[in-house]
Amino acid sequence: MKYSRLILLGIFCCFLLIQCTYSKNKKVELILAEIDGYAVSEAHFITSYKELYYRTGQSITPDLSTRKAVLDSEFNTYVLAVHAMDQGLDKREDLEFLKARIQTRVWTEEFRRQLLLSDLEVNESDLREYFVRFNSKVRASHLYAETREESERLLARLEAGESFEKLAEEVFGTPYMQENGGDVGFFSTDDMDVSFEEAAFTNPPGSIVGPVQTAQGYSIIKVMDRVQNPILTEADFQRQLPELEQYARKKMEELQERNHLGAFMETVSIDQDFIEALLDEIKGQQGRELGIKSIIPPNWNVDDPILRHKYFIMTLEDWVAQWQITPVEYLEGISSEYHLKSVLSGMAYRSYMSQQAYEAGIPEQPAVKASIQQTYLNALAREVESEIKKSIEFSPAELYTTFQANPDRFIQPKQVLLQRIVVSSEEKAAQVYDALENGQDFTRMVQLHTESNADLMVDGIMNYEQWARLGHLGQELQQLEQNYVTFPIAYQASEYHIYKCLDIVEARSLRFNEAKEAVQDILLEQKFREARSLLIDQVKIKHNAFIDLERLEEINIEV
Repeated sequence: MKYSRLILLGIFCCFLLIQCTYSKNKKVELILAEIDGYAVSEAHFITSYKELYYRTGQSITPDLSTRKAVLDSEFNTYVLAVHAMDQGLDKREDLEFLKARIQTRVWTEEFRRQLLLSDLEVNESDLREYFVRFNSKVRASHLYAETREESERLLARLEAGESFEKLAEEVFGTPYMQENGGDVGFFSTDDMDVSFEEAAFTNPPGSIVGPVQTAQGYSIIKVMDRVQNPILTEADFQRQLPELEQYARKKMEELQERNHLGAFMETVSIDQDFIEALLDEIKGQQGRELGIKSIIPPNWNVDDPILRHKYFIMTLEDWVAQWQITPVEYLEGISSEYHLKSVLSGMAYRSYMSQQAYEAGIPEQPAVKASIQQTYLNALAREVESEIKKSIEFSPAELYTTFQANPDRFIQPKQVLLQRIVVSSEEKAAQVYDALENGQDFTRMVQLHTESNADLMVDGIMNYEQWARLGHLGQELQQLEQNYVTFPIAYQASEYHIYKCLDIVEARSLRFNEAKEAVQDILLEQKFREARSLLIDQVKIKHNAFIDLERLEEINIEV
């Protein structure tokens, strides 16, 4: 008996030892603030603080007031989200599928990051190619078509001998593009759609390329000219390398995504009867989209196939699930069969990406779950803030009092109206400037020499610009007088500007009627902050929110 008691005592001591060891080794996540199970942990707070620290140029100090502001910024999102659920906003018809939309968006983003782009590599030859692009400009014309079939017909007509210029007159509705043969002027990298840019920069002048699928449709591209900075040194390349690495990866990711999407879309086939029936239903709706039940075409069963692609068949039931989580703004503008097909094909691609993410186990990853939850709570909090703003009212007397109390905030600053010529070399800029000095008309020189397509359409005339914002263009523009023409200004690599001052408007105080909209914005923001703060305090009390200010002050933040 004594021996048995010794054994039991030994087992119990071992159990205590294991428990103590477990407790010692287990990392306990310290909570700084909590409401209804939604908590800001110490790790969460430190991450948020560091993000703010670097975003503000390392200019904040970790005193208690700053720490409290960072904690409030994170925690008050949860407080407002809890209030949204108290009020049933998450069950409101327009928000009913909000979490499903967020979930799908996060899954598709992770599909791109973890599956589609994970093996993408940027090598030195890629970096050198983009280095040249950074220092080059291409001039191109194009023929636009809404569909691939239309674009292929245009290409066939070109190959049969019809001129690019005549076809441009036919396909474009704007006089400028008709008269200039679809000329988009000179452009540099990042000025155009990524697929358009890739085709133009990777083919020599004189080439006709296409059809090229862009975000807007399809283009047949005629490469007309290419100019390059004549002096590109190895030192320049090495100096720009960090920027090039980031930029090249971004562009290559965009291209890989576009190519993957294009390859998928080529396999999509949609039931034509369904398209026509659905389009009739959509056109019969008044105003905003009225909900999935009122939009489903009659005489269709849930298991009827409506769309096929190389990976699976989408039934009516599958389509309903995707339609429900598509934001209304994407559906409101559907007016043509082509647009509807594009939307349905996009839904199929989104469904495919979600399925691939699911099969890869992405939805079960803790970081993915946390991202969905956090994004959902943020969205609910923003909805509460929107409701607060909608509820705010103010009288004419309040508006006028605010106007009188803030005279320095309602001033129209000094403004200038400029006209400009953009060229790609210092030598050409000097030639244009000499011609202007010898009496040539500025507008005529814009039409003859500017390399900015956007400027050609408005004769180089810019919008009125605030005088104080001209500093980035050099001291000379700070000394403008009406009709003054500047010397050529080096705006950036391989880009020189010449400006003419057309008009100057001096600064003046605004009258009440002129400033009324700005006054309303100021008063709305004041009342919103007050109402939001009051609501947050009320919700914290109602739900017995916990905040540990002592621990907040003790945290060691290393940056």
